[in-house]
Amino acid sequence: MAQGLPDVLRLRELKYSPKVPDSERSAVARRLLECGRAAEALDLFLLAGDDQGVEDVHSLAKREGRVILLVALVSAGRKVSAPDWKQAGDRACDTERWREAFRAYSEAADEQGLERVRAEIPDYELWSPQGK
Repeated sequence: MAQGLPDVLRLRELKYSPKVPDSERSAVARRLLECGRAAEALDLFLLAGDDQGVEDVHSLAKREGRVILLVALVSAGRKVSAPDWKQAGDRACDTERWREAFRAYSEAADEQGLERVRAEIPDYELWSPQGK
């Protein structure tokens, strides 16, 4: 276990125990975010109702092109604007993460971005479950 970071059992307690105060969830989430574990941090920030922490993850996602974090925010009921999706798509392209960029540009309805990505992965389509 990295110094100061919770192990899997402690994370389970932080997520599911009603006895854990929100301030503790936020503090652990902040340490996780600082160590690059943004998805786990996001879960705890959301549980704690820590809007600043959620915004920090949102900013990180845009800045680093971590599209999956934006998808998680939307799944949690948060709004992600078209410019935010585009910014994340641009960063994903910079690091040649074409499928993530494709998702971001699709969400932003950015045809120019999609054309850029299609040049790299011409036959790629977003997966969607049957019947959805």
